[in-house]
Amino acid sequence: MNTIEEYPIQNTLQIEGVVFRHFAGASDYPKMLAIYNSLHAAGQYSGETTLKSLEAEFTNLSNCDPHDDVIFVEVHGQTVAFCRFYWERQVSTKEFAYAIIFRVDPAWQAKGIEQALIEWGESRGRHYASELPGGKAGFLLVFCRETDQTRLQVLTGLGYEIKRYYHSMSRDLVDLPEKPLPEGITVSPTLPKDYRNVWDAANEAFMDEYGAADPTEAWYQGYLASPNFQPILWQVAWDGDEVVGSVQNYISLEENELERRHRGYTESISVRREWRGRGIASALICRSMKMFRLLNMDEVALTADTQNPTGAMRLYTALGYRPYLTSLELQKPLEEMSNYGKSK
Repeated sequence: MNTIEEYPIQNTLQIEGVVFRHFAGASDYPKMLAIYNSLHAAGQYSGETTLKSLEAEFTNLSNCDPHDDVIFVEVHGQTVAFCRFYWERQVSTKEFAYAIIFRVDPAWQAKGIEQALIEWGESRGRHYASELPGGKAGFLLVFCRETDQTRLQVLTGLGYEIKRYYHSMSRDLVDLPEKPLPEGITVSPTLPKDYRNVWDAANEAFMDEYGAADPTEAWYQGYLASPNFQPILWQVAWDGDEVVGSVQNYISLEENELERRHRGYTESISVRREWRGRGIASALICRSMKMFRLLNMDEVALTADTQNPTGAMRLYTALGYRPYLTSLELQKPLEEMSNYGKSK
């Protein structure tokens, strides 16, 4: 019998047989996937997570100690929830965002586990705020689908307020628009020697986005290891030998099988500042849509910040994308952390 390493926090849950424990490594991936599958069955998750994607994520954590910043909840030996904490320092404001990412099996929701995980995450925020130079200038960060009212009620009840809205948008691959590349801009297949250049160019472009943080090497390694890293499907724009923009397309075969659809994702859309306003993004998206139709996809999808400063929402709407799901970013000031329980 495997011995679990319990997490030393005060257990305030009135659930018989409940245990908080540390991350156990690769043996936890199937247990996490089982929770994601249950969330998908309940209509609370998209279904794109796989064992490979979990491995890519948890072997390349950035600003997150897998021993102390990941916690699991077991009831009579069954894993029913987990939570990951990480921090980022935002480029524009220099504030620290202390993020709490948690998943709870639908059968165990609204029993106090969400509150316990959030309080644990807040305790990690307190820890890092005291350790990082300038760390007290920051806020707590959580995410929630607008349709997940149980989760939303828990978060607002603990003092979190909605700060940002994100639309997941899709478009059927019919009546496709034509948008030519501007003169002097070319598209060519992405070779392994180009991967880092495409990554760097996209990150430079994303520095103008809300919440942008300096990328880390762990991010890059996780990016390379992700199942969604599919450069054969990318549309990358070049001006001479410089990458000026890209759409990093991918297909999630697992998600398509679960959802019984044929969807391609037109994600990570970026154009560097000097080359904006020339129609490069729209041309790359239109090329992506045509490619996906040739691959027998029925639709394309993306997620967009509704307050994007570069006008992305207007572009996507003009190209025929329409919202089908809204996700929320909620925040809470560090000084207003809850007292649901006390971490040691």
